[in-house]
Amino acid sequence: MDHEKIIRDVISPLIEHKDNVSIVMLEQENLRDHTYVVYCDEQDIGRLIGKGGTVANAIREIVNIYAKLENKRIRLKFDVKK
Repeated sequence: MDHEKIIRDVISPLIEHKDNVSIVMLEQENLRDHTYVVYCDEQDIGRLIGKGGTVANAIREIVNIYAKLENKRIRLKFDVKK
């Protein structure tokens, strides 16, 4: 299962600048845990995080449902693309 594609599919309806999104996987801590950083436009970061982080937490939940099918855990971080 391609985790980056799942992340992109989940966030693409929420953002306006789809061409300015990059998803980077950081060093793996172990075979089960994966950490991804979603870099996006400054105008879109608020849409991805949401008020009090509610949207970000919902995105994390959806992505982790898919990851659990492979007995994996995914951590998502959001940042502004520089």
